Amino acid sequence: MAQRQPQPPLGSTSPTSYHRLPWALCTAIILLQCGFWAAGVSGGLWKAVLAALEMALLGGLLWNGWRIRRWVYRTSSAQARSRSVADLAVLGVGVCLLGDAVNRNVPARFYSYDTVVQHSYLADSVWFFFPGYALLIAAVWLATAGRVSPVWRALSLAVAAAGGGFAFSQVLLPGTAAYIAWVTGAYSVLIALMLPCALWIWLAFGRSGRWVALGAALATAADGLIGQFWLYGNGYYPGIAYANFMLYFVSQALLQQLPLLAQNSYSSTPRRV
Repeated sequence: MAQRQPQPPLGSTSPTSYHRLPWALCTAIILLQCGFWAAGVSGGLWKAVLAALEMALLGGLLWNGWRIRRWVYRTSSAQARSRSVADLAVLGVGVCLLGDAVNRNVPARFYSYDTVVQHSYLADSVWFFFPGYALLIAAVWLATAGRVSPVWRALSLAVAAAGGGFAFSQVLLPGTAAYIAWVTGAYSVLIALMLPCALWIWLAFGRSGRWVALGAALATAADGLIGQFWLYGNGYYPGIAYANFMLYFVSQALLQQLPLLAQNSYSSTPRRV
């Protein structure tokens, strides 16, 4: 009877591919978006094809996030915090993916709640993006715990929340349905909190955290584009949809690296700011 060859230890898997795959997916999504944008696709069968391809690439990101989670579990048997960060990160990306499905707007729903906001389906996606980003914020909070002063945390959260509320007040259109206003207003405050998350990552991990910090900042930037030029702005669609999705996809690809960043840093001397 042939003997089974011994398997390498699970924890020895190199995380190099976990970094490379997101960059490959980002390249693919940028080429895809630019191609369909240049072709002027805004509806019909090709819009459905584009939506399917977008969701498939997002699924690739989610799969990579799951691989990262498995690697963290294999290499951090004694670190509950590492596992929790990985769980929150992959779950956050997964819930956001459901919001992306809504935003693809394959049924071509417009003016669903009033005669003011054409792309009102974007408000429906908040039911997924709000908890998704709340999970990602929790992941950053946990990953940087003990490395960033509580004063910096509280101050940056307060400033960002106020800024998000003010920015929303500047784009809200008169006559917008109450449902859209309340849902998107609350989300504007939440997504603004990704900016202090970027600050915490930079303070906690230094230069090694620059890409993940950039991903957090891009999350706010991407949703800022939606509010200014897509949901409450007229005349920019479908170009803004292509531009936003590229920015958003890169943000998600960078954010999903948080568990790797945290796991690799916990064994080093903590930075305390």
